[in-house]
Amino acid sequence: MTTTFAFIGFGEAGQYLSKGLQGEGAIVSAAYDILFDAPDGGGARGDAVRAALAERGIRAAVSPADAVGGADIVISAVTAKQVAAAGDATGRHMQPGQIFLDINSASPGAKREASGAVVAAGADYVEAAVMSNVPPHGHRVPMFLAGAAAEKAAALMTPFGMDVEVVGTGIGQASSIKMIRSVMVKGLEALLVESLTAAHRAGVGDKVIESLGESFPGLDWRGKAGYHLGRVALHAARRADEMEEVAETLREIGVPPTMAEATAQQLHMVAEMGLREKFVDDLPEDIAPFVAALSAAHSS
Repeated sequence: MTTTFAFIGFGEAGQYLSKGLQGEGAIVSAAYDILFDAPDGGGARGDAVRAALAERGIRAAVSPADAVGGADIVISAVTAKQVAAAGDATGRHMQPGQIFLDINSASPGAKREASGAVVAAGADYVEAAVMSNVPPHGHRVPMFLAGAAAEKAAALMTPFGMDVEVVGTGIGQASSIKMIRSVMVKGLEALLVESLTAAHRAGVGDKVIESLGESFPGLDWRGKAGYHLGRVALHAARRADEMEEVAETLREIGVPPTMAEATAQQLHMVAEMGLREKFVDDLPEDIAPFVAALSAAHSS
């Protein structure tokens, strides 16, 4: 007997996860995306989501209630700002025995808020902290799970090659790890944006990269910078929203979010530069096009 998955939100994460799960023999029955409710059906983005669903043979649900019927695990893969709303809109339609798997990057407080309607309906809420970029890992991306039904969820997920580790039974334990780690990981991305843009404008980019290699031997700074700048170019807006959640996480535990707020500000600024449109169809491997585009955006 296989496991049936459904998705709330079908952007990059949902598409990669569903493809991998189907490849392992899981059933992905339906997906709902908030773009479907837009007056124009979500425009080009909505059309792309529908095309991805059609390509995979997954039904495009007309509502969260329509998506969850018959699913063993409902994966919520929305934006950070939609976490609580998605939990509420979906959870009220779930049944006892179903699992709501919240893989979104949000603060522990937001995860607890998202769990309310799910738990009230008698279903199981499990939070998942995605600990690496979904591409290139796909459905095998490492995840930490937490919640009263985390072990149950893990038992249903691991037969399909999903890389999950249960870190606790309390909602917020997995997201705390993810959020606090992001202070460092996303902070590094913001530092790379600022330092390499400045190095490019000063005409000393190669020497700065060379010096970083000498200070931190063993790290391929050019390759690392190219990868991270590429992710920022494509997903700065989403990362900025995540860093707002990171800042809220720190406030929840009484730590001033100085660096988290600065990182969010930097990423919001990059998001407004329009780099996603420039690179989405042709993502370079080298850092040069990214820093040139960042420098040009600062000049405009």
